Amino acid sequence: MYPRARCFLSFSLIVGTASLIAGLFLPFGGSNDSLPLAAEPSAATPQSVRLELDRARSLLEDGRPLKARAALGDAIAQLESLLAAEPLPSGVRPLATACAALREDLELEGVDVAGLVIPKLSASRPRPQSTAKNAKPRAKDLDSQAQPTKPARPLRKPSSGSEAVSFSGQIAPLLAKHCGGCHVTGRKGDFQMASYEGLMKTGAVARGQGASSRLVEVIESGDMPRGGGRVPAEDLALLVRWIDSGAAFDGPDPSTGIDLLARSPAAAGAAARPLAMPATRSAQPGPGPANQPLVLKPGDVSFAFEIAPLLVKNCAGCHDADDPEARLSMTTFASLSRGGESGAAFVAGSAADSLLIRKVKGSAGIDGQRMPIGKPPLQAEVIGLLEKWIDQGARLDLLTPADSLSTIAAAGRSRRVGHEELMAIRFAAAEKLWRRALDGEPYAVVRRGSVCVIGNHPQPRLDAIAEMAELACKTPGGQLAGEGPIVKGGLVLFICDKPYDLSNFWQSVIGDERPQASLSLAGVAGDVVYGAIVPPAAADDGAEAELRALLVEQVVASAFLSRAAPAWFARGAGRATAERTAPKAASVARWKLETTESVPRLDGPAGLLSDACPPSMGAALGGGFVSAAGGSAAKLSLLLSALDAGEPFEKAFSAVFRADPKTAVEAWLAAAKSGGSRRR
Repeated sequence: MYPRARCFLSFSLIVGTASLIAGLFLPFGGSNDSLPLAAEPSAATPQSVRLELDRARSLLEDGRPLKARAALGDAIAQLESLLAAEPLPSGVRPLATACAALREDLELEGVDVAGLVIPKLSASRPRPQSTAKNAKPRAKDLDSQAQPTKPARPLRKPSSGSEAVSFSGQIAPLLAKHCGGCHVTGRKGDFQMASYEGLMKTGAVARGQGASSRLVEVIESGDMPRGGGRVPAEDLALLVRWIDSGAAFDGPDPSTGIDLLARSPAAAGAAARPLAMPATRSAQPGPGPANQPLVLKPGDVSFAFEIAPLLVKNCAGCHDADDPEARLSMTTFASLSRGGESGAAFVAGSAADSLLIRKVKGSAGIDGQRMPIGKPPLQAEVIGLLEKWIDQGARLDLLTPADSLSTIAAAGRSRRVGHEELMAIRFAAAEKLWRRALDGEPYAVVRRGSVCVIGNHPQPRLDAIAEMAELACKTPGGQLAGEGPIVKGGLVLFICDKPYDLSNFWQSVIGDERPQASLSLAGVAGDVVYGAIVPPAAADDGAEAELRALLVEQVVASAFLSRAAPAWFARGAGRATAERTAPKAASVARWKLETTESVPRLDGPAGLLSDACPPSMGAALGGGFVSAAGGSAAKLSLLLSALDAGEPFEKAFSAVFRADPKTAVEAWLAAAKSGGSRRR
């Protein structure tokens, strides 16, 4: 996080005086800045622009925003000279994006950026042929400088046509072959893409923009792979085609190691295939896409309430998503089921044949040490619980195999503990989440009933927001819920002072860049059911209506998310309810525009129903659908009641809306694309 300029006023006076004194002892013409001076615009190269951006970023981090502004001005001047070159040098497009991002950061720090105009790059400009003279970005720049962009094409999985490119069957083996030793199983240059999920979080792949993706640029320029090797032209063309088509993932779990996919593409590469349980004798699949809870009989072991917390407590650290020990990731039920280098972690129906049990027991003949390493051995009753769960079929009783173990464990706790106890757990976890996402940013906490407000606004402002949020929880859109709290265990609201704070939260919790227009986000992170917003200034015109819209959106979305409803529907229900509650709010007009812009980008209902869309796009499409489908407060209340009674979402939805979700979304999407959709 970049420090606020106002926090460095006193410090800058001290440093400025010290710098003046130190300057007397510097050689004539010397500088007290250790950062490189700006290159002359006449000698501009992509590398010199990037160095100047590095310099500007460092100055901003050091609390010198005015000098950072000057450095950014130099970078923009060099960028303009590059844009005049024919053909356009490789790597220019991401530089323009990086300049725009830095300009926004400076503006958030209160710097006047009116004179900093980022040149626009025409999409029709030709790309250069790859030559040895192309600029060679540093390997670590892949992680530190890449600027992820929103998908420019419809989000879709590869079709069965000849043009489809499979990540699992084609791209994963390609990356493992050319990048594996340094950046798949290793972290050379502080850059790693151990899995599809990890690759996309680096920002090195810009969906729909293969030629301008940093991953392609460093390969095309010859900078990667190091050691004299070259990626064949046909492999590079395949990579570009995959990114151009949307950079979709076609396997069952995006956290699966790329090296594992490369070794077994046939097993992991089929799209839309149900998760295969490992070497099972009597395997019973977990809940399906409808999130239908598995009904446990008396004596059955609950994975969500008993096993998942055990694994999170004892296995986290060694078996996380990034470079897991023995390539066994225990981040999700799917990755645990898949196993690692030594094979399947468990054999459903037979604990005696399961590697997991042999490892925690330290049985004779196993490779390596007893698990967990560096912690006390598991007690006999704990191992017995694990054995019983495996012998009963190793079943998942809540959520889906793609959900993280921490999220599944949290869902298990929410089913077993009461409202007050869960609220204490949730509110304590919420402060930890703020500190993780906004490290070092001061905050205050206000609690009102079942609402916990955490933010970096002045205390009176947080008090006012908490009171309005408590009211929204009681009467969102006209008494949306019936008896009891609308969110069991309470709702956490993160109130961010500036859009940049929400960007940091979004990046840390969601793992993606915040769309510039988005000022709110509802979600679930472990035990925390949350809404995060950037509220309007209290003195702004229409501030009360805008704040009411944002709060109602978060309350209703969180109510559905806490009941394991699909994210697209939950966020859409929040927007539809907020539109009815505060129709004149500024966000409402923006949301309707987002829906109109998002519809053409959706290839079909599958991308929405599978929650494959980014959160902002899912909310826009979901909001348009719920409004068009007549998602009144009465209907949404009936749906919440059905979910509380244990009905799976798909069945409850069909009863309330008189059609299954797929049929209803297909009909709405067809009408919206033909211009026949009317939002009510």
